[in-house]
Amino acid sequence: MKRFHILILTCGITLSQIKAQTPTSSPVDSLIIWGIDQTFNSQFDSALTTFQKLIDLHPNHIMGYFYKAAALQFKLLDYETDLWEEEYDDLIEEAIRLGKNQIREGDDDPWIYYYVGNCYGYKGLYQAKHGKFITGFLIARNGLDFMKKALERNQTLYDAYLIVGSYKYWYGRFSKYLNWLPMIHDEREEGIQMVKLAMDKGKFSYWVGLNNLAWIEYDRKNYESAKDLFSKGLVKYPNSRFFLWGVGDTSYRLEDYVAAVEIYEAILVSLQNLNENSDYNEIVCRFKLVQTYLGQKNFEKALLHCNVILNKKVDEDVAKRIQSRREKTEEYQKQCIQHLHQTESD
Repeated sequence: MKRFHILILTCGITLSQIKAQTPTSSPVDSLIIWGIDQTFNSQFDSALTTFQKLIDLHPNHIMGYFYKAAALQFKLLDYETDLWEEEYDDLIEEAIRLGKNQIREGDDDPWIYYYVGNCYGYKGLYQAKHGKFITGFLIARNGLDFMKKALERNQTLYDAYLIVGSYKYWYGRFSKYLNWLPMIHDEREEGIQMVKLAMDKGKFSYWVGLNNLAWIEYDRKNYESAKDLFSKGLVKYPNSRFFLWGVGDTSYRLEDYVAAVEIYEAILVSLQNLNENSDYNEIVCRFKLVQTYLGQKNFEKALLHCNVILNKKVDEDVAKRIQSRREKTEEYQKQCIQHLHQTESD
């Protein structure tokens, strides 16, 4: 599910009606840039506080509500929880309401369409993440219509190409499951070029585009390229679990088990230090460590994590979600015990 993070990650920073000579010369731009950095570094509560200040500055404008909703969705996805889902729903609906009101009142600023499109994209992403893939797709496609309207009004709004390009790739990727719907085409190559265009010419889309492109390369099994991109993101945002998961997964795919262990152990420590520890994420991380240690033939370390997974008490929802991993862990546990006994015998 970690790849859902990148389907619609966005980074629209300025509004033409709130002009600034440089990103840091405006309180609005500074708040947005700071809040996005906090979000990428998994400092979600700080980001929420930052974007609340944006709402306080412009309470009738869509942007503050959008960014706060986006930061909260990142937190929901990163923690793999629904604890703050009601608050998230309220924020995203208020953002859509405000954006549509601005359009009805005659505000033709392309950035308004851009933000409304993003809101529908986030809403669709969240539906898809919860298994409502068709519903999520239809909601997100509504957002794509707003994004196209933004580009009709300003073709140089390159940040919007990131969103359109991401849609084109991922929905092209899943088009075989949606071929009964009208106007579903495989436009993955065009989508990739649009993401790269946004990275090259967008004002503030480089790092989000890099994250998107990294997961696209991962999806295409270009693991070396994906790892290079994730690693570059990690240099910029060293505490970002978004980039950490990516480096760990690509390292594992490349059978660079030393690097994968280092990353997964770092993620595990990060998760254990959270105020709201996610049992699901911890188990997923330990499961990846089991597989990685087995790749190293370090059966003792693999067994340690197997035992923690199998002995950990979790709620009913988490238990259902980890059932297949738990069953596989039981197999790994037997494999580890067998190898360790054989070593003792030898």
